[in-house]
Amino acid sequence: MLPKNIKFITLLIIALLASSDGIQAQDEEEKFVNLGLIGVSSKYNLTPDNRGILFRIRNNTTRTISNIFGWVYIYEKGEDDKEKNFVLLNNPHKGGSIVKGKPHSPGKISEWRFPLVRKATPPNQNVKYTLRVHSRSIFFANIEPILKTEEKPPNP
Repeated sequence: MLPKNIKFITLLIIALLASSDGIQAQDEEEKFVNLGLIGVSSKYNLTPDNRGILFRIRNNTTRTISNIFGWVYIYEKGEDDKEKNFVLLNNPHKGGSIVKGKPHSPGKISEWRFPLVRKATPPNQNVKYTLRVHSRSIFFANIEPILKTEEKPPNP
């Protein structure tokens, strides 16, 4: 029979290994396309009324992002896995808005909603959506928000 401390440590190690496997499996499913200052997830969701689209975006910079202006395209996947028939679905002069994860701090992932000009068709095997963002279309906060104590980096 093992002492109570060793049992606890063993259970803790097993729990940590199980949770790290779950995190690794989740990362394998969701891939981020690196666009320089940001990374855009390959997964997206349409809003219930099909008038907006939600993209998960990772902040690769060292500053807090306040606004993103991007181009949302719908395209078809051809038989030879080549993309064709790109159609712009949003007004690129109307920026996205943060739905979850505000403020969009460095290194964090947030959900951004981009309004669509016309109703989107539900995605299927042949129809996909993509977000294109130029580095000059990303705007940063003038004043960085104050970090909570648990978010602050340790002092050397």
